[in-house]
Amino acid sequence: MNQKSHIVLIALGVVLLLLIAGCKGKEDEKPKDFPFLGGTKGLEMEFLKDAPPDEITDGDVFPFRVVLSVKNEGEFLLDNQRQVKSSLKGFLPEDFGKTVNSIKDQNPADVPTPRQKDAEGNIIEAVETFVSFPPTTDTVDLKLGSGKISGNTEFTFRADVCYKYGTEAVGKICILQNMISPADDAICDPRGEKAVFSSSSPLQVTKFRQSVVGEKKLQFSFDIEHKGKGKLFEDKTPTNKEAVCPTAVADVRAKEDEVHVTVKTGLGTVGSLVCVGLKSQTVVGEVSGEELKLVNGKRTITCTQDTTNVNTDLERNVNIQLRFNYLENIDKKVLAKHFAAAPVISGPSPIGLLPICGTSGAPSGTHCKASSCKEFYD
Repeated sequence: MNQKSHIVLIALGVVLLLLIAGCKGKEDEKPKDFPFLGGTKGLEMEFLKDAPPDEITDGDVFPFRVVLSVKNEGEFLLDNQRQVKSSLKGFLPEDFGKTVNSIKDQNPADVPTPRQKDAEGNIIEAVETFVSFPPTTDTVDLKLGSGKISGNTEFTFRADVCYKYGTEAVGKICILQNMISPADDAICDPRGEKAVFSSSSPLQVTKFRQSVVGEKKLQFSFDIEHKGKGKLFEDKTPTNKEAVCPTAVADVRAKEDEVHVTVKTGLGTVGSLVCVGLKSQTVVGEVSGEELKLVNGKRTITCTQDTTNVNTDLERNVNIQLRFNYLENIDKKVLAKHFAAAPVISGPSPIGLLPICGTSGAPSGTHCKASSCKEFYD
C-alpha cells in the first residue's frame, strides 16, 4: 500500500512540474497581435574568450587583442555603425605600444540589427557583430612593454559602449461624441487606465491613462521610466548619424537623464494637441520636446487633445517616440606577470668549468700553458 502511495505521489509531482514549465513558457510568449516583443534590453556586449586573455606577460613578448561582441537585443533599428562607439579604459595605451586613438571611439564591423517580429509573429533573432581593439586595419597588437611594471600587476580592462537608441510605444485613446455622459453601450470608455505597448529598450513607456476635461476635450498621460543599468543622455538631434555621450564631468551632470520625446495623434488642427513640457510643431497632432529631464529615473507626461474636428466615435492610437544616447560598460580583470631579468652570477665558477687564465677565478699558485687554460699544473 505504501509503495502504491509513493508511485502516485511521484506521478503527481511529474505532472505538476510539467504544468509549471508549461505556464512559464506561456508567460514568456507575447501574443502575436502585440505590436512589439517588449522588454528592457538594448545593446548587449561581452568580451570574447581570451580577448583579452586572463593573464599576460610584460617585455613585448605577449601580443593580444581585445574583441567585443555586440548584439542588439532590443528592438530599435540603428542606421549605421557610427551610431555605436566603443572605447577601452583602465590602462595607459602607451604602455601597451598604442596611442589613445587606437582604443577610442571604435565602431563595430557591421550594424547591430535588432530582434524583430515578422507579420506572423515569428521572432527574428539579433545578429552578432564585433569591435576590435586595436582596429582590424592595425596589424600590430597590444603588447605590454618592458619596464612598465615592477611586479605582477592586475589591470581592469573596461569597455565603454555609447550608442544612439530609441523606444516606440503605442497607447490608445477613446473619443466619443458624448464623453461626459457616455452611453452604456459606448464602443470604449473615455476614462481610466489603458493598455500601452513599448518596444524593447532600457527606456520604457508605462501607465497610460485617459480622462475627460470637456465636452470636446480629453486628457491622457503616460510615464517614462528608465529601467536599464546604463546612463541616459540627451539626443537633441535624433537625425544625427553618430552616437554622442559626454565625457567631461560638467557635461555628464548637465545632460544626463534627458530624453527627446515625440507624441503623435494625427488629430485636429495644428495646436490642438498640447503636452506639458513639449512644444507644438507645424504638423497636425504632433508635439515634441528636446530636453525632457527624468527625475529619479521617471517622468510623467500629460497631454490635452481637442476633439472638435472629430465627428464620430472611435478609438485612436497615440504613437510615442523616445530618442536618447545610452552608455553602458563591462569590465574584465587581466593579470600582467612581470618577468625579471636573469641574475648575473658572480664568485667561483660552476663545477666542471675552468676559469680564464689571469682572472680572479683562477686557482692561486698555478701556471697555465700558453695556448689555453684547460689544464693546470704546479
